[in-house]
Amino acid sequence: MIKKPIQLICFQLIIICFLIQPSLGYGQLLDIDYTKQKREESSFKAYFVRNGIFTISSLKHIDFTAELSKLKYISKSGINLDLTIYGTETIWKGNRSDQLNTFDFLMNPIGGVLNGSFFFSYPIKKSEFFNTKLSIGLGKKWIQGPLPNFKSSFFDNYARLGLIYQKNLIEDALTNSSLYFWTFPSLISHQLNQENRIQFFDNQLDQFSYGYSLELGLEYNTQLKITLIGQQLLNADPNGEFGLLVARLIIGYRF
Repeated sequence: MIKKPIQLICFQLIIICFLIQPSLGYGQLLDIDYTKQKREESSFKAYFVRNGIFTISSLKHIDFTAELSKLKYISKSGINLDLTIYGTETIWKGNRSDQLNTFDFLMNPIGGVLNGSFFFSYPIKKSEFFNTKLSIGLGKKWIQGPLPNFKSSFFDNYARLGLIYQKNLIEDALTNSSLYFWTFPSLISHQLNQENRIQFFDNQLDQFSYGYSLELGLEYNTQLKITLIGQQLLNADPNGEFGLLVARLIIGYRF
């Protein structure tokens, strides 16, 4: 029963690596855990084109992202494994700086022409109305630079480690309505090679850039999801323009 889902997960991981680049280095729209009791059995599901997502950032970007596919495995003990592929198109750029526009793509957790991510969460505490999880995300995104050609694109390897706290605020079986809240403080990192750091960021980023992220979100009726994320890199050049706090509003709708 479990062997086949694991084989499918491994297969999609291979596809992600193949589509994006042969070398493997936190893109993830957080999924709410609706279960209140311990699961009786493990589950595996595959989704295709499930979410449409608009994002607005403090760097004056408006993007549209589609969740192209997701493979999701949840064990009886509540361990969660996700493999997700996103595709993003920028609708509007209000920033005249090519470097800051490219930096916005880097800091968008679900951004990139293609974004493949692996997400793992382990339950720490669970009750009827709230739960806490330890979460790890790893992935790779293909980012298009200021010129519309392949030579002006690069790959970003990223990671995320943090704690998810989720609370059920409202649940009414009579009206079939619900409202969930979550917060996700985490440490983040990005890895770029030297050529890309020089070409796209004027060598103002380290090969291994690290920082923090704070995510707050609400989900209404399992369909409408509103997320606010603040992110900042802590080891960027202090005299440069990439050490600023980047805020992002994400509005997602599940079809």
